[in-house]
Amino acid sequence: LGWTDSPGLSYGKLRASWSRVGNDAQTYLTDTYFDRTVAGGDNLLPGIEFPAFGVRALEQQGTLGNPHLKPETLTALEFGADLRFFRGRLLLDLTWYRALSRDQIVDAQLSAATGFLRAPRNAGTIENTGWELSFGGVPLRRKDFRWEVGGQFTRFRSIVRKLPESQAGIVLASFTNVSTMILEGQPYGVLVGTAFQRDAAGRRIIGADGFPLVSPEHRVLGDPTPDWLMGLRQAWTWKGFTLSALVDIRSGGDIWNGTRGVMSYLGISKESGELRELRGYVFEGVTENGEPNTRPVDLANPANGMSGIYWRRYGFIGLAEAHIEPGSWVRLRELKLSWVWQPRRWFRQAPNLRFSLAGYNLLLFTPYSGIDPETNLRGDSNILGWDYFNMPNTKSWNFSLEVNF
Repeated sequence: LGWTDSPGLSYGKLRASWSRVGNDAQTYLTDTYFDRTVAGGDNLLPGIEFPAFGVRALEQQGTLGNPHLKPETLTALEFGADLRFFRGRLLLDLTWYRALSRDQIVDAQLSAATGFLRAPRNAGTIENTGWELSFGGVPLRRKDFRWEVGGQFTRFRSIVRKLPESQAGIVLASFTNVSTMILEGQPYGVLVGTAFQRDAAGRRIIGADGFPLVSPEHRVLGDPTPDWLMGLRQAWTWKGFTLSALVDIRSGGDIWNGTRGVMSYLGISKESGELRELRGYVFEGVTENGEPNTRPVDLANPANGMSGIYWRRYGFIGLAEAHIEPGSWVRLRELKLSWVWQPRRWFRQAPNLRFSLAGYNLLLFTPYSGIDPETNLRGDSNILGWDYFNMPNTKSWNFSLEVNF
């Protein structure tokens, strides 16, 4: 195409692909099975597993088999470009993709009243689109000095286009006052839970006592999926020394901070500690007749009973909507200093030595009020955005010595 004659672009390649693949249900999902029974036992002592003492016993599994489960199909379209500039000093790899998943198989939660906990279901049609950009380069290169830059940028969307006609929504998981659900027209795995009552314009409705009213229905509260992710790595090398840093950036993504809800209920959160003496506070919103609210209240006046304490009147964890927070962050994921000693220059049989000192999760900048927004109560990839006294990430240092013969 004549690109090789360009003074800047030294290499270019375009690519496109289309695919359609099918995926059948995993083994044992279409029927309900029985397992061996374990009686008794606790965290210290094991229980009795049957058959034992000549007695046979089986118990029904908590997963309800689905004999009507259909195979899921994935149709994907992808375009990309691989570009190199200035004789390889700058590298770019750009990809756009669109994947349409039909009859996607998900593990849905059931009411315990059914006698089961979960059941596999076909979730309808889900569309995934996104951009991926990888880049790298060497902005500066001298005899004894080298500066390298590399990184990745990812932006993706997952929208539920259609659900089976018999289902208004699919609950992936629920906990206290919040759930992760699949709803038609919404991003995959939105947060749904208890909320304030609002009018048609989205304004919060304030009751006659001056406090916000509770909606009789659960509402969509947020999307835990981030808007975009970015990782940026830089390395500076001078003679035998190399200093490198990895910065992670996450933009968007909501988190339910259940930890703050419980601590506020108990009166030990920063929020309840700072605001409990506040008097004459006016909640933003409208009254039940649509007029702007002007009624002042005390956020925590024991003389008014439990209903007069803002953090107690809505229950143990409070309303889920009140504890939805942004989960954006900028963090210094890794900082590493290494030194390579090469005695082979003087002694042919001597090994080369590399000394390295690295620190991980050293700095975090985030609007999230919890310990760390990079957390998840459930631990799996389908259920995001739950923080309920989760264990925080660790800050660590590491020293290593490498010997190369």
